[in-house]
Amino acid sequence: MSGSASGSPSAAGGVANGVAGATVQGAFGAKPVVSLAKQPAPSQLSEQVLTTGTGDVVAKGDTLVANYSGQTWAGKDGKPNIFDSSFDRGSPAAFVIGTGAVIPGWDKTLVGKRLGSRVLLAIPPADGYGSQGQPDAGITGTDTLVFVVDLVADYKPNASAPGVPVASLPGGLPKLTNVAGKPPAVLSTAGVKAGSKPAATLLVSGTGAKIDAKKTLVLQVVQTDLATAKKTTSTWGKAPQTVAAQNVLTVAGALTGRNVGSRVLIVVPPTPARPASASQAAQPATPAQVLLVDVVGQF
Repeated sequence: MSGSASGSPSAAGGVANGVAGATVQGAFGAKPVVSLAKQPAPSQLSEQVLTTGTGDVVAKGDTLVANYSGQTWAGKDGKPNIFDSSFDRGSPAAFVIGTGAVIPGWDKTLVGKRLGSRVLLAIPPADGYGSQGQPDAGITGTDTLVFVVDLVADYKPNASAPGVPVASLPGGLPKLTNVAGKPPAVLSTAGVKAGSKPAATLLVSGTGAKIDAKKTLVLQVVQTDLATAKKTTSTWGKAPQTVAAQNVLTVAGALTGRNVGSRVLIVVPPTPARPASASQAAQPATPAQVLLVDVVGQF
């Protein structure tokens, strides 16, 4: 797929619908090759939909999974700096969109697009990294950024996945609510003790795709203090977490061989305080915790 256009201002937001001087080769899902004319970069935030997707519409506050390639505009001064590419890493990235978690240019242009779309963006400093730039990436405070973004998947703040509750659970677990697809809660931890290692129990058997240890999992997590049975944190209604599957399986072996939509309960033992070292900051002691972890997706 290739595309180039001379921009014309849109009616809202001051975003130009087209990126003059930019041409992109490559289909959705493939690493793009961007050619930039030797002309000044667009002075305003500009966008061009190269491939129009047919999936769900991305909304503010969603966790968006996207592949992207980013570089600076070449202009008249030498070669562009390709500073980041998820295509090169071989895995898309996930981030909350529309809430300030990413640069303004992404928040302003990607909300409202459909999954399956490939979008070309030209982002001036005011909608990028500002006058300070991003020195570690070789981006100055005057660089216009050029991104090609593929919108892969999208998760709502209360994202869930279907599953079937396990009919018979072992003894010694906390009392809890356990309805598949809805936020779980610990009701009581009376009589529950933490071992020396994390202990995981399957609560819901998912009916989605098999969990792939090489992928990244999308998780809804409820954390509860074991001693008091008080909830300390929850991702439900906020934004699911994304964690490498192998890291999750290390502490939640009950998910091995299971499917997306599965839920596990993990009793995590307390950890002692750790003094600072040459490579790590000091870590305070943490009490024993109960984690309720739902696998709602993977990528």
